[in-house]
Amino acid sequence: MSDLILTTFSSAGVSVALSGLLVFLFRSWIGERLRGAIQAEYAGKLEALKSQLKANADIQLESHKAVLKAQSDVELERLRARLAITASERQVHLGGLVPRRFDAIAATHGNLLRFQQAVAEMVQGWEFTGGPTREERAKEVSDAFDAFRSDHLRQKIYLTQPIADRVDAIGQSLLSSANVYTLLISRHQGMHDQWMEVLDRVTKDVPATMKVLEAELRTLLGDPNQLTTSDQAQVAAQ
Repeated sequence: MSDLILTTFSSAGVSVALSGLLVFLFRSWIGERLRGAIQAEYAGKLEALKSQLKANADIQLESHKAVLKAQSDVELERLRARLAITASERQVHLGGLVPRRFDAIAATHGNLLRFQQAVAEMVQGWEFTGGPTREERAKEVSDAFDAFRSDHLRQKIYLTQPIADRVDAIGQSLLSSANVYTLLISRHQGMHDQWMEVLDRVTKDVPATMKVLEAELRTLLGDPNQLTTSDQAQVAAQ
């Protein structure tokens, strides 16, 4: 009898333990399912939120790009308009400047060449029958110098500074040579060496310098640089 009671209690204890274990396992399983469902739900919502945020960001980015492009296009058109206006103004300016520069070059070269030829003829020293007298030569030098000086002072602004300086130097050399010949050599005896020096300067040195000047003037008119190596060496030495 006591064995039966002990067996009964033992079976009941085992049943209670098994029941408790089953309840614990069921609760754990239910808890895991709930946690899994909650995590899946939150993961889905998080992905949906990420997608929504990304879509909103893309929309805002595209809108910002469109605004920037529109602003850039407006600024670009403004810049093009300003450049077109500047180019048009410069074209008008150059359109008036180029003819004036051509006129200045022609007048400067013509007057300087006349002045050089007049001085060269005067310092030759001898007179030919039927040719101009000494007084006529001196007057031609004076007239040529006046024409050169008045025109050059007016036109030199249209020349480049180096060319204007070279023209000034040639004119001063010719004027100095004419004065030395007129005031000294032609009035005194025994000045053969000084005469030859003036003659060489007027008939050799000045024409060589004028050749360089002519090449520079042609370059200023748009022709390719026609200076030879020796001419360029002369330019550097002067």
